[in-house]
Amino acid sequence: MNAAEKNIIEKLKSLHLRNRKKGVYGYMWWTGVKIILIYAAVMVPVVLIGKYLIDVNSLFSILTDHVPDALVFVIFLISESTFGMIPPDLFVIWSAKFNSPFLLLTILGILSYMGGILAFYIGRLLSGQKKIKAYSERVLYKYIQTARKWGGAFIIIAALFPFSPFSLVVIACSLLKYPLKLYLIFGISRIIRFVAQGVLYLGILNLDSILG
Repeated sequence: MNAAEKNIIEKLKSLHLRNRKKGVYGYMWWTGVKIILIYAAVMVPVVLIGKYLIDVNSLFSILTDHVPDALVFVIFLISESTFGMIPPDLFVIWSAKFNSPFLLLTILGILSYMGGILAFYIGRLLSGQKKIKAYSERVLYKYIQTARKWGGAFIIIAALFPFSPFSLVVIACSLLKYPLKLYLIFGISRIIRFVAQGVLYLGILNLDSILG
């Protein structure tokens, strides 16, 4: 083991001890459990209702038959890089219309990751305007305080789980001068989220074939 490898290991050990002392792992664990329980309580019934009581395909056909796929991707990227006003769940369900939905989910995850990078630079742009920065910090105060306390753990939680507007969390981190290279590492969780969420949704939507 050379000196560089030893240095990296020592830094990782130091980071691990610091995170454990701050309670980062406990925060991530309990926050994740709570969000999963809330998400299951809300979304699983919604998906089941959409499968057995409402013809979701007919509802989405208005979108899928009249809006080009490329435009849907553009809308998604804009949403993921600004305010995240359109729930990503809708795009996950939209991917079910394709023959290779998991490929589409991976593309969505990558686009969301790229949207986070754009959001990071939006935060940098806002921080360069004194009045706009002050206003943004007031609006994003809750996210900024949480990001200041938990750092990368907050990015991972926002990336993996719903109910946390990912782009706003990234903008908040950017306003704090959070290192871009760390976001690029932790933000990869966003891609994992879309694939995992797709497994859940598409598994429920294909429940008949699984049980049959």
